[in-house]
Amino acid sequence: MKSLLFLLLFAGCAQVTSLNMQKHEFGLQPTKIIWFQIAGLEEEQLAMLRFQYSGERKTSFEQNNCVGMTWNYNLYNLRNPAQASFLSQLTGKKNIKMTCDDAELRPIWSYLNSNGYETGILEVGASETQALTSFNQCGEKGVVFLSSLYYWSRKIGQQGQDGFHYRDAVPMIPNRVFFDKTCDQKTCYSSITDDFKSIYQSMRKASGKHLMIVRDFSYLSALEAKDFQAAKSILIDLESSLAQALSLAEKSNDYLVLVTSGDSRFVDMPEQGKQWYEFEKLGKAAQVKRAKLTNLVLATGARSENFCGLYEDSQVFERMLSGPKQLGLELKFINPFK
Repeated sequence: MKSLLFLLLFAGCAQVTSLNMQKHEFGLQPTKIIWFQIAGLEEEQLAMLRFQYSGERKTSFEQNNCVGMTWNYNLYNLRNPAQASFLSQLTGKKNIKMTCDDAELRPIWSYLNSNGYETGILEVGASETQALTSFNQCGEKGVVFLSSLYYWSRKIGQQGQDGFHYRDAVPMIPNRVFFDKTCDQKTCYSSITDDFKSIYQSMRKASGKHLMIVRDFSYLSALEAKDFQAAKSILIDLESSLAQALSLAEKSNDYLVLVTSGDSRFVDMPEQGKQWYEFEKLGKAAQVKRAKLTNLVLATGARSENFCGLYEDSQVFERMLSGPKQLGLELKFINPFK
């Protein structure tokens, strides 16, 4: 009887200190958020990375506290383009119209800025319609939507436009777009990781409380072209950037590292070794099918426990900022419809 009472007492006092068999502290507020939005990404595609490693080494995408899925639909479409999913995640809203009406929504950096956070965005491979700077064509409400942002774009700039280079001190000037000086009409000679490391170093120096967003559309473009060599190369580059972020989260418990996808594509992976060789080297024996109904979410660090499960794109916003009351940052009151 005494042994039973002891066990009950011990169980009642025990606290869960791990998540996904990794050490984890629950209910912490993130003051440093690194968010990768990767268009086209789906979990099975990580085999392109995993199969290149020998032994049991996990990729950086697998080294996370929590795995979740979001529904890739809103009030208007069952399958959304990546920019619509990303915008829903950034604003916490379901009614994304893909028009200038969306500029009237309040983005996450607007909330964070009033709480002392700075927000920077590195955009990769975005077309004119995919880029957030498309809101500049929406008049005053577009200017308000983009206000207070630090913004860098991995594409060639026009004559007279501002530029940055990863080997130099990255300029930190809000409400201006800086273009990668290593880019020409065909490619960029810096890697995504080169730019991410350099930009994030400047972000850390500028503010102890910040949100850094990497928005990548280049991976989806490679999948749509069935250029699997390019897709694998981009995924390796993004994994390297993610590894940099995860290493920071290991050293400090106030980091949240988040990966979300949009317009996730199903790639019919080969079944045998020879087919796999032709798939990777020649781009054969694989089909890329239309966008899935769900998108992938990976989370590590502060409040990563909020991202386990299945929920809607619009709820990513709330899960990032909802938890035990700390500094009045909780945003459970957000109405997803307006």
